[in-house]
Amino acid sequence: MTLHDTDTEVLGEDEAPVAPLRPPTPGGISMRPAMIVLGLAVLILALFVTIGVLSSQSPAPVRSGAAASSVAGTPLRAEPATAALSPIVGGGQPPTNIVNAVSVPAGSVRVSHQNNAADSGQYDSQVVFRSGDSQGSLLAFYAADMRLQGWQVFDRGPAANDPGALEILGKLAGSDGYYWEMGATISPTTFTRGGPARGQTDFTIRLLQESDDSP
Repeated sequence: MTLHDTDTEVLGEDEAPVAPLRPPTPGGISMRPAMIVLGLAVLILALFVTIGVLSSQSPAPVRSGAAASSVAGTPLRAEPATAALSPIVGGGQPPTNIVNAVSVPAGSVRVSHQNNAADSGQYDSQVVFRSGDSQGSLLAFYAADMRLQGWQVFDRGPAANDPGALEILGKLAGSDGYYWEMGATISPTTFTRGGPARGQTDFTIRLLQESDDSP
């Protein structure tokens, strides 16, 4: 006979069988639902704190005063364009990460600037520069430097509506939640009497904020 075969009746003091006592029914209020609610509250609070910390971080500082740096694939050296673009920067537009992603060849001189947006509400401005480097050298410079700075180059070749000019176009996500386009349009190199023996070349840097309905 095994333990499972024995009689489970309990004997009293007079050896009369007595029915075993049932364990007491648990009473009171369970704390489990309250602990679940508390845990969810703590989790939600932690989530909002994390979002607050991330959204309150300061934007990247504007690059300024940096020394010229070499660009692979071209003999020209790149300088941050923050100072050169200052006439078209204001009110947080373009955002810092876009301004920081623009370079000009060392020695370039700003000639003029222009706002193309009119009353459209969509940022569109440009700056014209002059360089002692050739058209081909400037095109090679921007083809290499724009990729180096994170621009997704999507077009390179003859400029539309500008005979003889060449252009390179790129796209980059701005920290303001919009995509931005950069265009470097390079005019033919010109040679003038009394001018530099290797000529001079005008080029235009244009920054454009894409609209919400852009493809």
